Amino acid sequence: MRASLFLFLAAIIVGVYFWVTWSGVFLFLGLGALLVFIVITIGYPDTFLLFLLGARELRSSDEKIFFGAASQEAYKLAVPMPRLYFYDGSLERAFVFQRGPFISLVLNRSLLENSSRDELNAISFQLLLQVRKGMASKRTKCTFIIGFLIWIYRSILEVFLRLIPIRNLRKPTEFFLNYLLAPVLDLLFKVTMGKNYFKKLEQYLSEFPDEKTVLGNVGLKLRKPHSYDSLPSRKMMELQAVIKNKHFQNILALEFLPHEWDYLFRVSEISIAK
Repeated sequence: MRASLFLFLAAIIVGVYFWVTWSGVFLFLGLGALLVFIVITIGYPDTFLLFLLGARELRSSDEKIFFGAASQEAYKLAVPMPRLYFYDGSLERAFVFQRGPFISLVLNRSLLENSSRDELNAISFQLLLQVRKGMASKRTKCTFIIGFLIWIYRSILEVFLRLIPIRNLRKPTEFFLNYLLAPVLDLLFKVTMGKNYFKKLEQYLSEFPDEKTVLGNVGLKLRKPHSYDSLPSRKMMELQAVIKNKHFQNILALEFLPHEWDYLFRVSEISIAK
């Protein structure tokens, strides 16, 4: 609800701003861009996120184990069979996007290649459980809001950097401006989604102890959240991303967003230690 309200208010504020401050051709182009944004928001938020991640769709002949796991868990939870994708990124992440009856599961390539059948079952179950509980649509809208902001920011930043005549100043300037973006994205995530989302998901998972146990084993295999949540580690990864292209930076920004595994796997590590 918060994500939908945020999008509605943002569209009204931007539309009023264009109407009051712009005129002529600029008003026409501004309202046209706003209309495109509204169309994408309503009809294609999942498609935009797949584009931002550079996700590629999998065929059943390519990944039979993943398809079998997703199909089994979709049947268990009584949800439509999702489309399956993978992307190349830096962190072990898995995403679920939903637009009406259309569901997409997106896994990092490394995660997909290094997971067993049981682990893929647990990952698919955890993602599709969000669909079953009516949570995935909100997740998609929130991620879309942040992803669209990232895309706009990178596009404007690229034009701005071209205006800097000294080439050696462009990369430090880009890194500094990216450093300022991170707290804005964190605040926007808290406003549109909030951490209660993860607490609810953990409560729902507790109703399925077998799947939660296997998912906890997945967490023990992955890089621990503190290894990239710490400020030095995160800034080193962002600094490395500046050397690469904008597409890679967009992916890393989405991966750095709060993820349910950061919460669930920390909880599981504490319980195991006890």
